[in-house]
Amino acid sequence: MARVLMLGAFGQRNVGDEALCSALCAALGDHQVVIAGSDPSAIARAHGRAAIASTPRRVAREIEAADLVVVGGGTVFKSLHPTSGRHPLALLANTFGLVRWARHRNTPVAFVGVGADELRGVASRRLARSIVPDASLLVLRDEESAAVLSSAGVTPPFWIGADPAWHLFRDGRRPRRSRGPRPDRLDRSTRPSATVALSHLAGFDADPARLGRALAGLADDGWRIALQPWQDGPGDLDLAERLRRFVPSATVDAAPTDLESAARRFTEDDLVIAMRFHAVVAAGAAGTRTVAVAHEPKLAGLARRLDQIAVPPHASDAVLRAALDWACDHPAPADRAVTSEIDRAAHTIRLMLLLAESGRLDHPDRLPALALSDGGGTW
Repeated sequence: MARVLMLGAFGQRNVGDEALCSALCAALGDHQVVIAGSDPSAIARAHGRAAIASTPRRVAREIEAADLVVVGGGTVFKSLHPTSGRHPLALLANTFGLVRWARHRNTPVAFVGVGADELRGVASRRLARSIVPDASLLVLRDEESAAVLSSAGVTPPFWIGADPAWHLFRDGRRPRRSRGPRPDRLDRSTRPSATVALSHLAGFDADPARLGRALAGLADDGWRIALQPWQDGPGDLDLAERLRRFVPSATVDAAPTDLESAARRFTEDDLVIAMRFHAVVAAGAAGTRTVAVAHEPKLAGLARRLDQIAVPPHASDAVLRAALDWACDHPAPADRAVTSEIDRAAHTIRLMLLLAESGRLDHPDRLPALALSDGGGTW
């Protein structure tokens, strides 16, 4: 049984990050897991594992005792957004220090289903190039992340897996819609419903008017609109209230308690407008039509793999309305596309377990195979 230190954006009351933590804890089973995060007490209560504060000194001490370090999902390779209140290079610099110390201690580091976003400036790209060679395992969640790293000068190829949170929907755990299969084209005469999964980081906080007008158009056509914050705190809720000025009939829902409850809720919706990556995951698991607001590469990548549409946050009124129309006139995510994501997440996790179990395989012929990417293309 291995001692595994797991790091991520845990303990920040974010549905997606807590889903990653739950999925990885479930996958690690009887291994001794220690989770580093911002609120150790809340993490321990939520996940039933030991937890520590994610301070450099405490993490460095835990690395000395660990058999494996797992960086669990999330967008690791990125410059931080100004609203984080941290230096843009803080995440990359901390990750660089982590992998260098782990290498010094001969402790393997697994990056499991991670992603990449904009790397602003020479220093961020240099840090990304310095982190990757020290990883014992690097599995990216999408081709878009491979393109970002390749453009930064990281040497390909890259393994492409999937976000570990898909593991929560394995073995028949997907929720089922009470109203039966969805038609290939939505009947808009039935007073359909749409949920907007909000993120104050999507770019609408400064000017929500374009999205507000698009939602008002749906409401005028008889749609029922729900605005759903995805993280506790003022950011998402403030955006909900500003959008509600355009759609007074819209309801403002509580944030989902977890990813599974979000997916159950989405089974009864006709459309999800997703500003959160894990809202796209939940909508896919629910088999619900989705319009992804792609303010980060990961949303566009997952929408593409689920055969759904994505739009940039700066899209015009006409483009937003056209995207909503397209979603209504095309099928919801196919079971085969969702199953493919769940399978790729399982393969990603099995590679992580191979490190945790010191390379032991009960069935060597079943070593998971993942696609390789040369990082071609741009984002």
